[in-house]
Amino acid sequence: MSCLICAGIAQRIQCHGPWEERDCPECGRYRVSDELILTLMEQGQIFDVGKTRGWLDSRRVGGAVPSIEIHEALLVP
Repeated sequence: MSCLICAGIAQRIQCHGPWEERDCPECGRYRVSDELILTLMEQGQIFDVGKTRGWLDSRRVGGAVPSIEIHEALLVP
């Protein structure tokens, strides 16, 4: 399985709900909403790896798995 952020090798983690969860050696463990993934694919967009990794790091407080939802992602056509 590949990382949704950097496209490197990542482990897919089973989770409940409308999410894809990954554990990447470089990006760490995170969730991305299915709605965001579909929107990115439709618009031909990808994550800015550096900014997304920084954002995820800032959200890893108390061991919680950070989640990226569509309203948190900047989508520029």
